[in-house]
Amino acid sequence: MDERAFKTWLLAFGPLDALDWFLVGLLLYWGFQLVRRTRAVWLIRGFLILVGAYFLSSLARLTLLNLILDKVLIGVAVAIPVLFQPELRKLLEQLGRGDFITNLLPTAQPNREGPLILALLEAVQELSEQRVGALIVLEGAILDERTLSDTGVLVNAELSCELLVSLFMPRTPLHDGAVVIREGRLWAAGVILPIANKVPSKQLGTRHRAAIGLTEVSDSHCIVVSEETGSIAWTEGGNIQRPLSLEELKARLLNTVPITPKPLPMPVWMKKVLFPATPE
Repeated sequence: MDERAFKTWLLAFGPLDALDWFLVGLLLYWGFQLVRRTRAVWLIRGFLILVGAYFLSSLARLTLLNLILDKVLIGVAVAIPVLFQPELRKLLEQLGRGDFITNLLPTAQPNREGPLILALLEAVQELSEQRVGALIVLEGAILDERTLSDTGVLVNAELSCELLVSLFMPRTPLHDGAVVIREGRLWAAGVILPIANKVPSKQLGTRHRAAIGLTEVSDSHCIVVSEETGSIAWTEGGNIQRPLSLEELKARLLNTVPITPKPLPMPVWMKKVLFPATPE
């Protein structure tokens, strides 16, 4: 666009155009808020890299490479609804509940030593003292269910020390699997994780191997309590650190585990205006 065409476009730019650009920006921001802690971020980044490579190859007149990238981009565009199925489902659910408004509101600053970490430390201490085996997954980006051997039982409950300890007690239906903590809530229990093929020690049991296996294929972190010794272990990036004291575990929870600020609740008057039929 030359200078003359730009001036013409600028003079024709009216209030409706400004509203149009504002709404597009709002939509992009909402989309970013929706996927920023999921694996979709990496898929989008990969797609943008392919688009950039396509235009560069076109400018450089690399005919064969441009042809290949053109076909790849067509295939990716067709596969997007399948790849982004969980994110699209979440988007539609938020539209229906009105949560998309909440995501655009200011966020409250989290207390890093809040109930989540305290509940985890209390539960791990009690499990360790009683020598009850446990495997706790602190989810980073939302786990791809295809990487799990069994997705377990959906719980979606507020995390508490009592609930966490009770799930791992012997002779309970879900004590053998892992629990998954997602966005500060106890999301699922009885989850069966992928087992690592290579482990640093043959003395490591199934729980430790599962924790290593999961952190090899995701950015999650795992806490493992040994059933035999009661020792505490921490895994990340396919590496295991053990034994840990409670103070060392607390330091890792404070410094490593991402804690996402929660959006402030939607004002009551806004909820009544936007969703008059929605019960309080």
